[in-house]
Amino acid sequence: MSTKPGSTNMRIKLETLSPQDSYGSMWEHWYASLRRVLRNKLSSRQKLSLRLLRSIVVHPAQFQTHLNRLRYFRGVHEKPEISYVPPVIAATITDQCNLRCPNCFYILHDPDYFFSSFISPDKFRQVLEKYNRPRKAEILFLTGGEPLMHPKIDELIDIAKSYNLRVKMSTNGVLVKRKLSSLSKLDYLSVSMDSYDHDTFKKYRAGHEKQFDMILEGLKALKENNINFAISFVLSEENLHESSKMIEFAERMGPSLVTFHNISPHGSTDFRPLSFQSNQTVKWLEELISRRDYPFDINLPAIFDLESPSFREVKCIQPWYYFCFNSVGDVSYCCHLPHDPKIGNVFAGYDFNSREMTLFRKETMTGKMTSDLIQKNCLHCQRRFMGKEFGIFDSRVRTWFFSNVDALVEKFPDVVSE
Repeated sequence: MSTKPGSTNMRIKLETLSPQDSYGSMWEHWYASLRRVLRNKLSSRQKLSLRLLRSIVVHPAQFQTHLNRLRYFRGVHEKPEISYVPPVIAATITDQCNLRCPNCFYILHDPDYFFSSFISPDKFRQVLEKYNRPRKAEILFLTGGEPLMHPKIDELIDIAKSYNLRVKMSTNGVLVKRKLSSLSKLDYLSVSMDSYDHDTFKKYRAGHEKQFDMILEGLKALKENNINFAISFVLSEENLHESSKMIEFAERMGPSLVTFHNISPHGSTDFRPLSFQSNQTVKWLEELISRRDYPFDINLPAIFDLESPSFREVKCIQPWYYFCFNSVGDVSYCCHLPHDPKIGNVFAGYDFNSREMTLFRKETMTGKMTSDLIQKNCLHCQRRFMGKEFGIFDSRVRTWFFSNVDALVEKFPDVVSE
């Protein structure tokens, strides 16, 4: 990893927690310290195994779910065919959207992609009954398009809950205020912003002032009704200089979490992802982690090391971990690729192991990234680095945690101090 970009400007101070950092709680101090050690010392498979063990101890009644996850652990990157239900279901309940964000992966693939279609509650229940009747899956993402445009969103959430799924949603926020009763049922809600005022909303979301004002009203209503929510921003070299304004916006809105995503260009030359080879990215990291008084948690994305030989070798888990379908039942390889009936259709006998899906998993297993599809869409996709994100800020103990401190110290000896 090159250290040149940050050798003059950046000093990351890696500190152990002190009792005052934990707001006076020795238990929080110990717990956060243990989390830091585990994050830095254990492999991804070991971390997943510990989470599985914790789940079994905390929720022993959910034995089928635990067994299903164990089968996932054993199969990911090892077998092109699966014999379990992917732990995460991503249901695109509508292929209609009320914005045309220029960095949307659907738009990057096809500017005319969106169409008017809504999965019916009966069809939705049919899918869950077919694929998750034993209640093996764990999480259901309700996505779009814009999921809040679905006229039966409240009913869909109730159906998902009846299958013991943790229901999560990401919305552009325009319709939040109108859907508060539905949103209060969710286990997790994220509002995708990518903007902080009228001008940036028009630039990065292709929306108009009234829509932005509707989002502000919705965020205020969420706060007033004690509905927990996160705010997310997609970052690229092109908008990174505006990240401080994004933080200021979040401080005014009061989310519990702010998530920064690294842009997935999908072959577009209009956007450049964040990398350690960029002075701008390194400077941004320096400024961001120099503060420890944020009123919310922060998730940082994976930052690419384009010069590392291992950059191309990281294997994505999505084809094993996610089950993605859209409003007409077409399946996708992952949550960042378009749905295609050639891969399969949930209303036409799809069984997780279609010829196309199996071939995609086989290529992912090699780590060679030779096909045009993977070269264009997967090489610079942050989802490929799930579990290898740069770090998080825990507002409870006012401390930054980094995914691999040892590697940080080893590869940035002149910019990191302990």
